[in-house]
Amino acid sequence: MKLTDKTRLALIAAAIAVQLAVALSLLFYTTRVRSHALKAGSIISLACKAYDPFSPFKGRYVRLTFEQSDIPSGQLDDESKEHLADSQGKKVCCRMQEGKDGIWTVTGIRRTNPKDGKVYIEAKNRWYSDTNVSMEYAFNEYYMQENYARLVDRIQWNDFNALEPVLSLYVGKDGRCVQKDLTVLDAGERIAIEEYCRRRLNNRE
Repeated sequence: MKLTDKTRLALIAAAIAVQLAVALSLLFYTTRVRSHALKAGSIISLACKAYDPFSPFKGRYVRLTFEQSDIPSGQLDDESKEHLADSQGKKVCCRMQEGKDGIWTVTGIRRTNPKDGKVYIEAKNRWYSDTNVSMEYAFNEYYMQENYARLVDRIQWNDFNALEPVLSLYVGKDGRCVQKDLTVLDAGERIAIEEYCRRRLNNRE
């Protein structure tokens, strides 16, 4: 069936409207999570490293893995064992606790967010055993502007990890997270990765 110009325009307009609705929904969701985190004080920081020692960066984002992706079972509370049962491959909620160094660790696993005033983040239970639990998080890609990404792409993975990268997150009431910033240590000063790149680029000029 041949479409008329009027029908074709209507379909294009509908497609644009759907894309706009999706974009606005994501924008509002990000704003809601950030607002909740600021009010509730649920901003957490996770120690991380380059994901792939051979190709840690791809395109305009840095791919990360987290120390809390592989969790020793002894780090978890007693109730976690019950919630881990039959949860392999499923979404769970990780109870987070801040250490003296400002880095957060997983101290418990729950099938759902109990909303008990503690901070929980959503994760996928990849597998678990008597000694370890392996979690997958949805925030392991950190996007950067292209010129910064090119600079970071030239850093050897072990040199990047020596900067002790830390990813900070806004945590929503449902356990979903929005990235706040990725920071590194530069001569003992913790700064945003963007500032680190800016300094390196300025030094080359």
